[in-house]
Amino acid sequence: MAAMRTLTVAGLFLAFCSLGLIAIAIGTDNWYETDARRHLERWLVPRCTSIKYYYSSSALPRNLPVNLTKTIRQDEWHALHLQRMTASFIGMAIAIILFGWIIGVLGCCKEHDLMQYVAGLLFLMGGTCCIISLCTCVAGINFELSRYPRFIYGIPEDIGHGYGWSMFCAWGGLGLTLLAGFLCTLAPSLYPPHTHSHAHTHSHAHGHSHSSVSAAVVVDKSRHENGCV
Repeated sequence: MAAMRTLTVAGLFLAFCSLGLIAIAIGTDNWYETDARRHLERWLVPRCTSIKYYYSSSALPRNLPVNLTKTIRQDEWHALHLQRMTASFIGMAIAIILFGWIIGVLGCCKEHDLMQYVAGLLFLMGGTCCIISLCTCVAGINFELSRYPRFIYGIPEDIGHGYGWSMFCAWGGLGLTLLAGFLCTLAPSLYPPHTHSHAHTHSHAHGHSHSSVSAAVVVDKSRHENGCV
């Protein structure tokens, strides 16, 4: 009983921490960072231009060929689709994990093993949504970095770039969520089956007494038939 409660409390604590990490990742803008210090140290100030990862149709240069403009607009649609998938799945993940955390707290207070198991399944489901969201986020970043034409979307070679701490917070929250789901689904298996064993003992005792009474009636009846009183 104590081991089950310890696993449940640990799972709920990890789920709460994962919610905090995912909320920090969503509330910050350090998913992908660029470092232009080497670029500035070379005194290439005339080459320094603002890097844009998303171009609207109104921001495109007017002297581009028609086919290239059409390709850029199609790429914008694909990039926007990936962004919508990332936002929708991360929102679903937060909602599912929060709902599972509430169910888990209620199950821990009432010592209801089924509610704790359901909370663990919800944590695993929320972790799955978080995996999909982060995968689409990474795919969207790679898609933006590989877009053409390179003179519009490319990053100069002397500018460092890579994933930021917001991305690592999101992946850390994902790991904690999956671990919380594993602990909460494992905890009910340690619940002692008191009710089942008590019912089995009661039915066994009842059956034994019933068989004893039946045997006594049969013996008494055989004595009367043989003339013995």
